[in-house]
Amino acid sequence: MSVLLPPREIRIRRRALDKLLLYAERCPMEIGGLGTVTQDSQGLLITDVLLLAQKVSAWDTELDAEGLFDYLDRLVAGGGDAAGVRLWWHSHGDMDLIWSDTDCATIANLPGDFWVALLVNRRGEVACRLDSFTPRRQTWELPLTELLDGEDRDLELLRRSIDREILEKVRAYAVVEEVVGSESTAGLITEYPIPLTLDPAPPRRGDAGRGK
Repeated sequence: MSVLLPPREIRIRRRALDKLLLYAERCPMEIGGLGTVTQDSQGLLITDVLLLAQKVSAWDTELDAEGLFDYLDRLVAGGGDAAGVRLWWHSHGDMDLIWSDTDCATIANLPGDFWVALLVNRRGEVACRLDSFTPRRQTWELPLTELLDGEDRDLELLRRSIDREILEKVRAYAVVEEVVGSESTAGLITEYPIPLTLDPAPPRRGDAGRGK
């Protein structure tokens, strides 16, 4: 898929945006995934966001490679196009939306001609960028525009579905730097599995603050 550059904005279907915000809001740690992007006469459109198996901490998330390949296999087997997976999204928990060095390095190593990236936090703020890799590397920070698609919208039903999906696919870890003991173990980074507990469902907010 080639793309005319630079676009004025990136559009996202309402249900995809609802899912993105709920993934970030419901998980108390960082969380991330992929998504599908199509192109029409108006430019690029995010059609869905996807949660894959992963391990997370308060400061990091790592997608499971086996889960990624399994998703791509199922997508192709169902008649989908793996080339349409052109969205990488990632939450920063309760922190502000600043693209970290790790975020930028991850985007730089994604395969393909271009990728859309979304950064989201639990306050419902979203940052959007487009990275093109051919014929030369370019990056644009772009507005994200919600596309009202007229579909029925049951946010409580979607929240329950998102909660089940997070508990099924996300493994939480505490990252501890060992500083007690001999000098040989000082500074050793250790990961400890911890239970992932979702907060009680809050009252639904309105659509304010849904993008930048």
